[in-house]
Amino acid sequence: MSQDKSASMFGSRESSSGTVLVVEEDLSIRNRIRLTLEKEGYDVLEAVDGPSAIDTIRSGENPLVVDVALIDVDMEKGMDVVAFFKDQFQRVSLIVMTGVPDERDSGERIKIAICGAGKGGSALLDMFSHVPEVEVVGITDKYPSAPGLKRARELNIPCATDPVGLIARTDTDLIVDVTGDPGMPTVIAKHKSPRAEVLGGAAARLLWTLVRHEAEMQKHVLNSEKLASMVKDGITNYVVKPVGTERLIGAVASAMERREIYKL
Repeated sequence: MSQDKSASMFGSRESSSGTVLVVEEDLSIRNRIRLTLEKEGYDVLEAVDGPSAIDTIRSGENPLVVDVALIDVDMEKGMDVVAFFKDQFQRVSLIVMTGVPDERDSGERIKIAICGAGKGGSALLDMFSHVPEVEVVGITDKYPSAPGLKRARELNIPCATDPVGLIARTDTDLIVDVTGDPGMPTVIAKHKSPRAEVLGGAAARLLWTLVRHEAEMQKHVLNSEKLASMVKDGITNYVVKPVGTERLIGAVASAMERREIYKL
């Protein structure tokens, strides 16, 4: 039975912000969450599925040291794992993760490069991250503090302040220009590969609007019933994938506070 544990679990509890058990089958998501939480001073235990989560919480001193369990309810029997923790480990604060199911098939995904990481580029990036058939190969903006670059780092998507390297990629299918820079179409035309198509101007703004509304509708329809069931069961702390750094840290901190109240 597979089980992963962060080395930090063997560190001193005195210097730790608390211990979080992350139950997530996707290795890349699990690693991203672990690195984020460890950076904030938390000890992290990892489990790839329900059975390994149960084994982990029952192992050694873990029943005494685990403060928060972060559980992906989209995995097989995810809600059963939540029910187990609510029944057997009531002192452990729970955070559930949910998101749009990954329905990608074996077909090749559309590779998109985004030029412009302001409001439009950031929104496109966030929306495309929910579309299984799309892979954002990178985003660029001349301003290092652009919100889209910050979001890209949270999602582990390559970002740059020099657009030429991204535009010149030979594997890109579509370049979306939302910079608003009148000189950008010339730069793109000069450096892009023959394979890449370009979407810019009013067409890019229309795409942003359509994708934003479609993604919001899909997300609400898919999650509303599940979240309503969670609230009915008393679970009010949840995060939606892809999980942003600030939302993750805030949810864990809130769960840790409830844990401290319970101990009192």
